[in-house]
Amino acid sequence: MKDCSICVKHSNRKMRIIFENENWILSYGPINSQIAGYLYLEPKRHVEYWTELNDVELTAMGPIIKQVEAMLKDRLNIDRLYVVTISEAVRHLHLHLIPREEGGNVKGLPLIERALNPQERTTDSNTEAVNQLIQQLTLYMTKA
Repeated sequence: MKDCSICVKHSNRKMRIIFENENWILSYGPINSQIAGYLYLEPKRHVEYWTELNDVELTAMGPIIKQVEAMLKDRLNIDRLYVVTISEAVRHLHLHLIPREEGGNVKGLPLIERALNPQERTTDSNTEAVNQLIQQLTLYMTKA
């Protein structure tokens, strides 16, 4: 299987890979979204439509999302994990895994909009906290 080089590098973003297998890449979303634990799950090969995913890819996707939700509940005490795919700006099927913290005031579409339209600045302390979270998530996914 050939990796989709256009898609893997979409939006010229630096990927911070947390987990990878033969079909999927799980990476950290933009730090400046200010949403701890915001992740991307994307197939390695170029896929624009759900109907293009093969049975192996579909079967492997569910357990990854399940692990991510368990890990985020454990590490961040989240109440919900939103799984959103839009695939308009980047014509590649990819899932935004957006956690909503327990007791958080921002819910539903406003939280999704915050994730998709990140702020311009991040603080050094936020970056350090994200780096620590990425290390924890990477360890969790490799042990699961």
